[in-house]
Amino acid sequence: MADRFQLHVLAEVNCSIVDPFVLLDDDNALRLDLCDLLEHIADGLPANAAPQLAQLASAAIERGWANHTAFEEQALFPVIHRHGHNHPELMAGVAQLASEHANDIGFDQELVDTLHDLARGGPPTNPDMVGYLLRAHFVPMRRHVLWENALLIPAARRLLSAEEVTVLREWIRDREPERCTCGRLG
Repeated sequence: MADRFQLHVLAEVNCSIVDPFVLLDDDNALRLDLCDLLEHIADGLPANAAPQLAQLASAAIERGWANHTAFEEQALFPVIHRHGHNHPELMAGVAQLASEHANDIGFDQELVDTLHDLARGGPPTNPDMVGYLLRAHFVPMRRHVLWENALLIPAARRLLSAEEVTVLREWIRDREPERCTCGRLG
């Protein structure tokens, strides 16, 4: 019980100074690492199914992607939409990202299931299909992350007020307090 209380206190203090954009940058760097990992697994098929790497990749997708999309869709995108009347091109990009998030939900589960199969060991029954599935995930993911890094995050840094950044911090504190107690602080 004391550990949970300490986590809450640390989250309360650290979330007041955490930079949500640094967390997004870090998250996107991890996402690009995940893409590299998926590519490595795909390149090793069929001879090397890399069970340990497949397990690592599936865990990263299961835990990280849902949190990433929830933050963007529940916190960041609504705050950015407040500025939409002056930035229609940014709103079109945000709509595209939200559409990609929605499309990825079902696909991610298929990918996680396939990675779980690889993690059990042995070569896949259809290595070409598995390789295609892995590539069909990491190629668009890289593009998605690069677009966020090049356009979305810089635009949000430029447009959002201190009060709006505080809204993002509070969302992180309330839903992901562990993000405030580890990682980089702004």
